[in-house]
Amino acid sequence: MNPTTAGEFVRAFYRYTSPKILTTLVVGLIGWRFAQGNWRPAHLIAPLSILAFWPVLEWLIHAYLLHMKPFRLFGRTFDLKVGRTHRAHHADPADLRDITINKEVFPVVVPLLFVLAYGLLPTVELATGALAMFFALSLHYEFCHFIGHTTWAPPVEYYRRRQRMHRLHHYRNETLWWGVSTGLGDLLLGTAPDFRSVEKSPTVRDVHGRSPQESG
Repeated sequence: MNPTTAGEFVRAFYRYTSPKILTTLVVGLIGWRFAQGNWRPAHLIAPLSILAFWPVLEWLIHAYLLHMKPFRLFGRTFDLKVGRTHRAHHADPADLRDITINKEVFPVVVPLLFVLAYGLLPTVELATGALAMFFALSLHYEFCHFIGHTTWAPPVEYYRRRQRMHRLHHYRNETLWWGVSTGLGDLLLGTAPDFRSVEKSPTVRDVHGRSPQESG
């Protein structure tokens, strides 16, 4: 059922694994950072750098990973699951089951990010803050993506605009409006035109001209 109230939205959102994992990570890392103490202005460098780069990172992931085309390598055709799943999502945008990050991603990505953060950054405080920011932005992404596919949206123009822009990506043209939680990437990279100047794409529900059945 499509959520129409805030309560229904929260219950529907936390029915899925990804928001639960991300919320746990964010709360845990923020708590761990407060327990560490030792507050210094320099500890803001990594979190603020991630925040600044996030719009472009989100744009790149959506455009080049989620919309990845099947490719040939060593004489074989590879059609990765991330691309197949996202094509299925475009084929039926109202199906909430295909919206959140696949739970299979977390056992690989989360340990990798922890190793990189604590292994490469010079202090524990810097690494903890960086991870907290990354997962907070990831949770916000999931929240905004869910809004894009539900009737309810917070009574805040920012989120209503994110809802409208994401619906344009799904129902007007799948090669535009890549930003989900922010539109800054689209503004920087020129992929957020006036929707009235954009004709409906014939493949907006059939990305790359390949149905989910053909891609499976």
